[in-house]
Amino acid sequence: MSKINLNTITFEAFKKLYELDKSYVGTPNYMGIAYFWNHEYRHYLRDMSEYRRRLVHKKGLKENIDFLEVGKRQWDIIKYHYEKGGTNV
Repeated sequence: MSKINLNTITFEAFKKLYELDKSYVGTPNYMGIAYFWNHEYRHYLRDMSEYRRRLVHKKGLKENIDFLEVGKRQWDIIKYHYEKGGTNV
C-alpha cells in the first residue's frame, strides 16, 4: 500500500477525499482525513497524523465512545495517542 501526501494533491482532490472520508466516520474504513471530534479536542486531533487519528477513531469504535461528546475517557484516549506519537507521526 502506498501513502498519499495530502500536501501535494490539488484542493479539488482533497475535497473529494474529505467527503469520502466523512462518509466513513464511525466505520472501520475511516482514513484519518475528516473530522470526527468535538471542537474541544481540535488542538490535539487536528495536529495528529492521519495514522494517529485512525488509531483514536478505532479505539473509540472498539469502546463505543462518541468523540462528539466531551469526557474523561475521550481525553484519555486522545492524550495517550498524542503523547505516544505526537504530531505528524
